Amino acid sequence: MKRYFLDYNERQIVHAAVRMDSRAGMTSPFSKRAAEAIRKAKDDMDVGDIDPGVRGVIIEKIYQSIAYSQPWEHMGETYCYRGQFYQYRKQFCYLIADYMGLIDVRRQQRKGGG
Repeated sequence: MKRYFLDYNERQIVHAAVRMDSRAGMTSPFSKRAAEAIRKAKDDMDVGDIDPGVRGVIIEKIYQSIAYSQPWEHMGETYCYRGQFYQYRKQFCYLIADYMGLIDVRRQQRKGGG
């Protein structure tokens, strides 16, 4: 499985971006950039070969988990087990960070290599 590592500061920025995106009416340049990065991350998430409806539920549960700081145990039906959910969540956060320009070129080239 690929590794999607974010340091503490990158993780804080991504979580703040998702929380801002979950609130309506935010129109700052940061929130617009974050919304675009989140949209791209949702489109590019790799959750395997599953039904598009189930894929959508998994991605929305991941988004909800980050936006409202909810653990897997309080999410209801996520269609995946706990460990898998948190791996998907790390991947989702990494994709957002990448699309926001937080990941430098060296790390993009090494992605999945360790």
